[in-house]
Amino acid sequence: MKAKAAKVFFNYAGFQIGWFLLVLTQSAWAIFWALGFAVVHALLEGNRREWQATLPIMVFGLLTDLLWHLSQAVQFHGTGQPVPLWLVGLWLMFPLTLNHSLAWLKGRLSLQVILGVFGGGGSYVAGAQFGAATLTPFGLIAVPLAWGLWLPLFYWWIDRLNHSHPTQVTAS
Repeated sequence: MKAKAAKVFFNYAGFQIGWFLLVLTQSAWAIFWALGFAVVHALLEGNRREWQATLPIMVFGLLTDLLWHLSQAVQFHGTGQPVPLWLVGLWLMFPLTLNHSLAWLKGRLSLQVILGVFGGGGSYVAGAQFGAATLTPFGLIAVPLAWGLWLPLFYWWIDRLNHSHPTQVTAS
């Protein structure tokens, strides 16, 4: 049990450190933290089914942020086109927390919505405060509300895969 708790802690800490590193520096080099996080995750926790569940979430997140960016609701700053590399790093890391440090949200729809609005949406607001993005008044409202839908959608997707395959997506 201690090993599992340590893995959850490192998943949480690795993501939080990565979030601050990526958002505060907005550096293309910070992508190496995200890549390292993903590699360590794959070595410690990853299984093929988990990657099958999280890769579509990574792509969805990047495409959605690209749409926010193109709509002018959120303007992301930093190196990279069509979205900054630091944002790619965040979408590489975040889905890898869903089955681990955020696993306590599974089956808790109201908490998923609340954490989506305030946690997911709030991270965009915080990123804007740190200079990584600019949000229009529409973006300040729309992004948190969208996250209130997306986080439950992500857990629905993972749960759907869990029920369609005899091997669980979550690592024990």
